[in-house]
Amino acid sequence: HGLLDQGYWSDGLYTPPSDEAMIWDIQTMKDLGFNMLRKHIKIEHKLFYYYCDKHGMAVFQDMVNSGGYSFLVDTALPTVGFKKGITHKASKRRREAFECDSTKTVEYLNNHPSIVYYTVFNEGWGQFDADEQYSRLKALDPSRVWDATSGWFTEKMSDVQSEHIYFKKLDLKCDPEKPLVLSEFGGYSYKVEDHSFNLDKTYGYSFFTDRDKFCDALESLYLNEVIPMIDRGLSAAVYTQVSDVEDETNGLLTYDRQVLKVDTERMIAISKKLSEAFEGATSE
Repeated sequence: HGLLDQGYWSDGLYTPPSDEAMIWDIQTMKDLGFNMLRKHIKIEHKLFYYYCDKHGMAVFQDMVNSGGYSFLVDTALPTVGFKKGITHKASKRRREAFECDSTKTVEYLNNHPSIVYYTVFNEGWGQFDADEQYSRLKALDPSRVWDATSGWFTEKMSDVQSEHIYFKKLDLKCDPEKPLVLSEFGGYSYKVEDHSFNLDKTYGYSFFTDRDKFCDALESLYLNEVIPMIDRGLSAAVYTQVSDVEDETNGLLTYDRQVLKVDTERMIAISKKLSEAFEGATSE
């Protein structure tokens, strides 16, 4: 039961303003009932992972994107249903850079028990030879779960079936050979007046101007769409996201971390229902 965590800060961009700020983010999400953060396309200072170790927060860790982003190939085509059979070509220099950096990432994070899952490629960004890269990294660290292609452009090899769903109702079909992971979903936007970075642009996947309606919609998403997927094999879900990021106003927190947009008791109730549904599905 996790959240996408991009690790951006209004007063430091890539750099958290203090140790206490990192701890506060982790603990606040735990207090809402979440037990996992997907650290999205960013490698943090080791202190972040230490605090996740210490406070009992599991981490799904992304590799940093390889290569450039193509809106047509990496977003437009998957949105209209082309989710297989597409890949990018990597130059020798880019291949060597990605293989070097991903190897160093695994070595850097090896001793943190909070790291339970790695993502090799996300939504096709710079994706190349996914099966080959999965095999290389899985051999380097077979103790973690490896998601070769988060979202789409699946090839043959991965430890999980990894899906991203934003623009339609959840209706997932599980590969019987692999755990089903909803590695991104939701992204509901509620822009809080006087706590938004960008006054002109607003990004999200559904839009709300009233806090109660936002909370109602989020609760309905979990109860009426996520929980029914558990009986189909859903093993993990990653809601987008921990905090707003500039014009992305789809966080549970505002970018300045001054406003928690959701009701804690309602979020705890959701987490309990998710746990009960999962226990029921796995005990049958």
